[in-house]
Amino acid sequence: MAQASAPFGFKPWERVIHAGMYVVPTAPTLNIMLQDMVAADPAAIATTKGNGLAAVAIADSAIISTTVGAILLGSVLACFDEDMDPILYIPAGRVGDGTVAGYVLVADSPDQLFLAQEDSVTDDIALADVGLNFEIYSPGVSLGNTSTGISKQMIDSNSHATTITVSVKVLSAHPDDNPVNDHYSRWICKINAHFLGSNAAAV
Repeated sequence: MAQASAPFGFKPWERVIHAGMYVVPTAPTLNIMLQDMVAADPAAIATTKGNGLAAVAIADSAIISTTVGAILLGSVLACFDEDMDPILYIPAGRVGDGTVAGYVLVADSPDQLFLAQEDSVTDDIALADVGLNFEIYSPGVSLGNTSTGISKQMIDSNSHATTITVSVKVLSAHPDDNPVNDHYSRWICKINAHFLGSNAAAV
């Protein structure tokens, strides 16, 4: 029986190695959802909750690519408003307190593994593709499930490449999935050029 498409963004695999708190500047142009893969904004903002908190953003593109300056940081574990009260997600245009729209807790270790579904558009990821690198597809440009707050980001199946500037490296299929001749398989992956890693390019 074919597997149904049920994207959930990039969920930390097995355990969260480290999580850090980051700020979302006021009036973001895109939604920031739970389990969205976010990029680091090369800036820090003084807020009422802490001086010099680093900022994050979703790349303003349907394809989130480190080749266009989106130096990835990790996936969102939780969202908070400007008062640090939990919210489902941070919607585009949210003003907050005029400085920040809210805060996000991010699984931000360069060694963090993630689980994500492939989009199976044009091509499927095959077992022979393990070790190759793929971009991240964000449907509707970060249009996740607004009822649950969960991301709908996926691995862009037909973007496989050997260059390490491409967003994530696929390491293996989910143990419960059989990706042979099947769509929407789930894959364990890792960020390539990480903002906190030694291999991060300049923003």
